[in-house]
Amino acid sequence: MPGPRLGQGLWEALRALQDPKAPPALRLRGLRLYAGFLLSLQGLLLLLLAWVLPRAAHPFLWALALGGGAWLLAQAQGTLGQEEPLAPLVAVGLGAALFFFLGVMGLLLWPGGSLLWGLGMAGFAYLWRRAALALTQGG
Repeated sequence: MPGPRLGQGLWEALRALQDPKAPPALRLRGLRLYAGFLLSLQGLLLLLLAWVLPRAAHPFLWALALGGGAWLLAQAQGTLGQEEPLAPLVAVGLGAALFFFLGVMGLLLWPGGSLLWGLGMAGFAYLWRRAALALTQGG
């Protein structure tokens, strides 16, 4: 009977994220789990907020949304430029924060703010792709 292989469970994949010497496929699986958890948790929170957040269409909210989104994107890209083993995790976390921030702003600026949801999702996907590339290439 073959013994258990490394990477069979969820926790092994998440633990591999901390180890730069772990197999890249296992680290990528852990990054997918981490990103999926963050995205689903924040998506659920946005659905709950949709019931209680008031609509507040104001032109300065658009500037705040776009400026804050650009700032989060710049922070994440700056993190990916560092030679840290956990930089891809931080970038994915900032990408999830970008999705949540633009999602909340989109709820405030509804119905025109629904475009911000798409921007937040596109920013998250872009940062996840960059983080996965940095993770598999070793920085």
